[in-house]
Amino acid sequence: MSKACARRFVLRLSGALFRFFVPAVIVAGCASPQREATSRPDPVLGRVFVLTGVRGTRPNLGIPGRIDHMAYDPATKRLFVSALENGSLEVLDLEQGTRVRSIGGLSRPQGVVIVPGSSCAVSACGGDGVAHVYDTRTLVEQTNMQIGFDADNVRYDPEANAVYICYGNTNHGFIAVLDPHNWSKLRDLPFSSKPESFQLEPQGNHLFANIPGGKISSKDGVVVSVNRNDGAIEALTELKDLARNFPMALDAVHQRVFIACRKPARLVELDARNCSVLAEAPCTDDSDDMYYDAETGRVLVIGGGFRPDVQEAGTASPCSPPGEMGAIDVFSVGQNGELTRVASTPTAIHARTGLFVPSRRAIYVAAPMRDGHEAEIREYKVPR
Repeated sequence: MSKACARRFVLRLSGALFRFFVPAVIVAGCASPQREATSRPDPVLGRVFVLTGVRGTRPNLGIPGRIDHMAYDPATKRLFVSALENGSLEVLDLEQGTRVRSIGGLSRPQGVVIVPGSSCAVSACGGDGVAHVYDTRTLVEQTNMQIGFDADNVRYDPEANAVYICYGNTNHGFIAVLDPHNWSKLRDLPFSSKPESFQLEPQGNHLFANIPGGKISSKDGVVVSVNRNDGAIEALTELKDLARNFPMALDAVHQRVFIACRKPARLVELDARNCSVLAEAPCTDDSDDMYYDAETGRVLVIGGGFRPDVQEAGTASPCSPPGEMGAIDVFSVGQNGELTRVASTPTAIHARTGLFVPSRRAIYVAAPMRDGHEAEIREYKVPR
């Protein structure tokens, strides 16, 4: 065997061995240096945080043990995880690789955000509409306030030092704007129905919001741009033959908004100036979180995979792994806005929520409990 052939054989063998040995408990190691050194954009599994005892069931529609959104505090290096069905806020130390605490007694926590100036984490609960404020270091509750029905996604605006929380139902929706100095409500921004994911334009007044019109809706979804000072609608686009648009990401530099729809499973790119559709491409099923990676110019879509409880047989996306396996899809964005799926990493069954932390070059994916398996937070290294 020639030296060149022998070298190729060793490289193929080392890659195969890495893919075979997947960590099943908390581990300290990261991705293989040989895999990271390549130019492939595939997210690579590093550590797994096991959330022992994080459970919960849904008797009707829904994912058993569902875990919702997350937030990262760079000051404490802690990850805050909304364990919705377990009624808890799980706190992980990403430096030590440990689970710090499980803050229980919450009513379906959904969204969470860090307010750096106040060193606090805000957890929005959909069950009772209450937002709880915790000190990020001591984890002691500082205060709480009533927001409204199905309080959900939370964002922090560093320019205005304000916290935004969406709430409402299919008939009336709002985004509450709060002052973190005294946690008083400054105003409500009205919508036709409850917004899902929304994004705030940095150094500007625009707020972009997904209006799916209902969690099982099959009608056309809507994306709106409003003035976040007075709620005036500045642009609105009805998504023809696309529905259940939940996650959203923003590329403010290139004035692009990215959303993912579930029916059918599509990544859609819009012009931030008027919300017109620029491009679209198939993506993984049941997406609930997505991110724009400004360093690479790529879009990361987290999907939970095929859902037999809400999808008909034979309607799985061609981008989804077999069965009910979730995935992280990676898309490149061309000079003219064209979308190309360049990588896809299978994750876990119904793992549809997560958080991209650019400073750590990692994406954290929530894998809910299932028969014989505890809930997990999986850390995937995101290549540059």
